[in-house]
Amino acid sequence: MHDGQGRAGSVRRRYAHSETIRRLRAIIGSGEYEIGERLGSERALAAQLDISRADLRLALASLETTHEIRRTIGRGGGILVSDSRLERNINTVESLPIIARRQGFLVSSQVLSASIATASSSDMRRLELKETPASIYDIVRLRFIDETPLSLEISHLPAQTFPMLLTRDLTESFYTIFERDYDVRPCIVDETVEPMLCNAKESRLLQVPEGTPVVRIRRIARDVDGKPFERATDVYIASRVRFTMHHSGYVRLSATAKETKETREPNESETSLRER
Repeated sequence: MHDGQGRAGSVRRRYAHSETIRRLRAIIGSGEYEIGERLGSERALAAQLDISRADLRLALASLETTHEIRRTIGRGGGILVSDSRLERNINTVESLPIIARRQGFLVSSQVLSASIATASSSDMRRLELKETPASIYDIVRLRFIDETPLSLEISHLPAQTFPMLLTRDLTESFYTIFERDYDVRPCIVDETVEPMLCNAKESRLLQVPEGTPVVRIRRIARDVDGKPFERATDVYIASRVRFTMHHSGYVRLSATAKETKETREPNESETSLRER
């Protein structure tokens, strides 16, 4: 009798757990919430579903494992709707593994090639190299998210800044290596983001059909002294990543405008931005 009651109780708990997940998925899939929007607090959700917070947390843990939600802490945190895409904030200088880890993803790297090469004229200019000829590290990595190809990363790094770099574990985060082994930290990062269709080589390496939409990011990173130490191109599979940013205030896009702050009255939209 005792064994039968135990099995019945276990079945009821499994059913209750599955039912809680189903109801949460119905809330997420209702169309009321956008990706990245908060579902509400644990207290409010538990009250809405008429369950304990302990049972709610078990269901949330299951949905987090399948990347249907994200749970974050801090002022902007909470239970957020997700869709299995990695979110990369354009305003941050954090490395990809750190960004992914915070969202419950695992990012890993495979080194496709790593060599020392003579800097091209473009490298000389963009990395502000003075010596001639100058040497760079030319490193190509394939980045995975939960063992699925996410992006290609082509890095050109000044050899003089990072002596013996090719003896390091290049599957690690480069920024971790730079800070730990060379005391180099990113301070200013300039990036250009453009949507593209992947070419034959990119499609082969990323394991997607040729012509698949990708997002190409060209990056120059500078240290605290303003010296460039990284020239990189990242090619992301567009369907596996989302880019976000936060900004406030009015930014003039044209440097040729004749108007000045003293002579020009802000229009209504600019005034609204300044007051936010």
